[in-house]
Amino acid sequence: MEPEIAPPFASEADRALLAAIEAEQLAMLNDGSYPSDDERDELWAEVRLSLTEETPGLPGEEVSAGLEAASRGLGQAQTTTRERAQIFDQGIRAALETMGRLRSDLDGVVFAMAWEASERGLHTEVGLSLSDWLRVRCPWLPPGDAVKVGQIVNAAGTHWGRPLAEEVAAGRIPLHRASQVARTMLRLAPSLDPDQQEAYASISITAAGNGSLSDRDLGIVCAKLVQDLLDAKDPGARERAAHQLRSVTSRRLGDGLTRFSIDAPDEHAATLEGLFSSSLAAPEPTPDEADERSAPMRKFDALMKVVDRGLSNPGGAPSTGRSTVILTIPFDPDKGQPSGPGITAAGMIVSAMTAGLIACKGEITPVWLSEDGQPLKLGRDARYATPGQWKALVARDQHCSFPGCTVPPQWCDSHHITWWCRGGETDVDDMALLCGQHHTLVHLNDLTATVSGGSVIWHV
Repeated sequence: MEPEIAPPFASEADRALLAAIEAEQLAMLNDGSYPSDDERDELWAEVRLSLTEETPGLPGEEVSAGLEAASRGLGQAQTTTRERAQIFDQGIRAALETMGRLRSDLDGVVFAMAWEASERGLHTEVGLSLSDWLRVRCPWLPPGDAVKVGQIVNAAGTHWGRPLAEEVAAGRIPLHRASQVARTMLRLAPSLDPDQQEAYASISITAAGNGSLSDRDLGIVCAKLVQDLLDAKDPGARERAAHQLRSVTSRRLGDGLTRFSIDAPDEHAATLEGLFSSSLAAPEPTPDEADERSAPMRKFDALMKVVDRGLSNPGGAPSTGRSTVILTIPFDPDKGQPSGPGITAAGMIVSAMTAGLIACKGEITPVWLSEDGQPLKLGRDARYATPGQWKALVARDQHCSFPGCTVPPQWCDSHHITWWCRGGETDVDDMALLCGQHHTLVHLNDLTATVSGGSVIWHV
């Protein structure tokens, strides 16, 4: 039998200090300054109620009042490190469960406001997608959540997607689960008739709202819908459905690595399989050492060889002209501007504004006419940014230069800030990257910009 170890000796001073600490803790728990678990549960309940209950007044006032009450409740529920240490385990579990419900309610409020903004076209007024508009207006919203909101709003514009949007707005389906349903259904819908769309949507919406199903289980349900769709088709319809479902998606795994996923119809899958089994993906040992690449690595390298070969001669740089247009424009020498619409060689009538847009998008030779139809002067052939200038624009602008737009450079035009048809020069300091939508917007509204300090400042 092991000898009993005597407790360490405690002096009178030590015992007095321990008694003082105990008395202080009891006082904190009994003086009412620190809420009990029951009181804390009541605070959480008040916060949640403030997000969902209806109060009298105008709708805008109700929303503001509810959010202000929720903010006050959350402020009361905040704790210090010392206070959290005194919460019982059950209180922590209850708080986390309540916060889960609160998160769904808050996401529902955010989505409802974004949905209403989309219905009113607030984002289109400034030429932005809903996701980009949310990033500008709500810098606190994670970019991924802005994309998810946009996907659900797109689904809400369909007869099958509106019930999904209403469930999200009510806080009954979390944002990330609803966006998975929206993505799946937006892919499947073109291959389904209206009744099938509603049936498939009902299955996936029910699964998304079922809290006992994990996110992984929901993913399995959505994948099963795709499989069922293909299995239910006859051969011809199956091929058309597979063509509608083709896609490439990407997901950032971390710094330096991105995962790409490909959904390929059979005929294209056969091409890829042929590539992956060809000599391009074969081991390439040297006389001195073996090829240590794994089979997946060799397949990746084979794919990149084909891609690099295609990109090495894509048929012209992004600045290459895509059309050739001869445009005759009536000219008023007194006002120094066009006096009417222009006419192409094919007989198409275009406004002076549209002519300016063509000057950026195609090779245009403007022919200025006097009142009696005689040519006054022959304009210059429109010139595009050289490959070197294009690279400089990409390095400076990085994406479409219009405020809030994130369209990448490869989908942009090199726009003359001083329009080419107005005598603008092809110079980096007088050019800017613009996506197709904002290129049109700039010309329609005759917007101008200034290049200063390596930035393009649009005067909107």
